[in-house]
Amino acid sequence: MPHDLEAPCGDDADWSPLYRARGDEVVPHRPVFTGDVFEKVVIQYPDGSTKRKNVIIVQHPCAMRSNGVDLVSRLLVAEVRNHRVISPGEWTGFGKNIPLPDLVPTVETGRRNQAGFFDELHLVGPHTLQDRIACLSQLGVNLLLQRWIHHNSRVVVPTFTLNEVTSGVFEEADLIEEWCEDRTTAGQTVEQATKECVTWLREDGGGGVMRQRMLEDPQSRSGVRKQMRVALRALPG
Repeated sequence: MPHDLEAPCGDDADWSPLYRARGDEVVPHRPVFTGDVFEKVVIQYPDGSTKRKNVIIVQHPCAMRSNGVDLVSRLLVAEVRNHRVISPGEWTGFGKNIPLPDLVPTVETGRRNQAGFFDELHLVGPHTLQDRIACLSQLGVNLLLQRWIHHNSRVVVPTFTLNEVTSGVFEEADLIEEWCEDRTTAGQTVEQATKECVTWLREDGGGGVMRQRMLEDPQSRSGVRKQMRVALRALPG
């Protein structure tokens, strides 16, 4: 049975389920992730000219890092610009973009509602991603990937299917964020804390299974989180 492109909400058009964080809610120590929106990113064109644009990352998180920590030299992003609000019923269309209504909820101008355009793609260096203004929720990431896959293949993959391959890495990002929040308070840099957490996640969490692998199983995630909090308490402050 064919599936339609999905919307993040019902008829009430509450767009908050689309986002994990916006504006001041975004923390600098969260790992760069699929669906992150950055503003004022320097885009270089083939003729050597440059322009600053807002962008959204469209790659799966596993394709963004060479070793689990360091970002690859070029990241695929889609241009973000103002766009009218697409009602929940209209999300079955507009397959060339990912609507981002209420992206900037603190303003009432056209900047409040935007969209990422899959026909306006760029490759950017990680060093250009400085000003992150939003992170998508797990549902938001799944909706982005659903629309990105559909744009490239005309196949609609249900978000519950995509969730099977994104929920583990989303949980990993959450744990790294929490680890970094604790360890930067203790004096580490974000880079040091991130590497420390990834090393810990790659250790045996029990039964010969790496913690990072355990996060792929929803039944094991609470156990890994509990282990992490015990490990953090044992580290020097």
